[in-house]
Amino acid sequence: MNTTVPVSPRPVSITPIGIVAAPFSSVEGGCDYVSESRILLRPELAPGLVGIEYFSHLWVIYHQHRSAEWLRARGWEPASAMILPPDDDRAGLGVFSSRAPCRPAQLGSSIVGLTRREKNVLWVRGLDALDGTPVLDVKPYVPQFDAFPEAIVPQHWAKVMDRPGDAARLSRELHWDTSNSDCALGLRSGVAILQRLGLARGAPLSAELSGSPFFAHGFEMATGCSPLRGTLAVTPRTAGERPWRLRVFHRGEATVVDLKRIAWPDAASVLTASENELFETPRNDAAASETPGPAKAPAPCPS
Repeated sequence: MNTTVPVSPRPVSITPIGIVAAPFSSVEGGCDYVSESRILLRPELAPGLVGIEYFSHLWVIYHQHRSAEWLRARGWEPASAMILPPDDDRAGLGVFSSRAPCRPAQLGSSIVGLTRREKNVLWVRGLDALDGTPVLDVKPYVPQFDAFPEAIVPQHWAKVMDRPGDAARLSRELHWDTSNSDCALGLRSGVAILQRLGLARGAPLSAELSGSPFFAHGFEMATGCSPLRGTLAVTPRTAGERPWRLRVFHRGEATVVDLKRIAWPDAASVLTASENELFETPRNDAAASETPGPAKAPAPCPS
C-alpha cells in the first residue's frame, strides 16, 4: 500500500476575521474556562453575525500564534512535539490523539458559550485562547450535528477524579461543562458511588440507571460501567419524569441513590454543589438482583 500523499509543502494563507480580547496573556498561566472573553471581528464582517445571538454556543477556530512559546515554556522541542513527553499527563500519545495546544498547523478550536453580541463584538465564556489570538472562523454549535453522546473515548480520558478540580477539568475536556448539566450530574453521581464503595474506576461493578442520555454518559465516564460491556442498563427519562435513580451492584449487594434535584442552571452549579444538595440518602437494597436487566444504550439526545 502506497502511503505517500501528494501534500503541497507550500503554506496556506488565511486572513483572520478578528482577534481575541481575553484576560489571559501568559502561556504559563493558561485559561480558566470561566472568565469572559471578547471576539472582535473586523467591522466590515459585522453583517455576517446577524442571527448568531439566537445560539447559546459557538465553535471558534483560531490561530495558535504563540504555540512555539508554549512549547519552550514547557521545555519541549518543537521537532519532537508529535509525541507528548513523559512529564505530561498524556505522555506517549501522538499530538493528533490529544487536545494538546501544539498542533502542527497551529489551528485551535473551542466550543464557547455566547453571552451576548454587540455589533461586531461577541462576549463568550470558555474560550481557551490568549489575548491577541487571531480568530479564523466562528460558527454555531448545533447539537443535532455536533453532539455524539454515544462516542467512545479511551479510558485514560476518563480518570477517576483523584485531585481537586479534576471533575471540572474532565467535564471541560468532554465539552459538556457549559452545555450540559446532566453530564455533570452523571459524573458527580459516579464519583459519589465509587467513593462510598471505596472503589476505583474499572472495579467490577454493574448498574441500572434511570435518567437522561447525558446523565448516563457522565456516569459511564466516571465509573466505567457501560452498555457496550453489558454492565449498565439505562431507562431514559426526561427532566419531568422522576425519579432519576442509580442502582449499583457490587459483591452481591445493591446501593440505591435517588437524585434530589434534577434541574440545574449549568454544569458549574452541579460541580460545586454539596452531595446533600445532589442526592437523597443512599440505601442498601439487599433484595435486588446482582445482575441488571438487559443493557439499553442511551438514545441520542434531543435537540
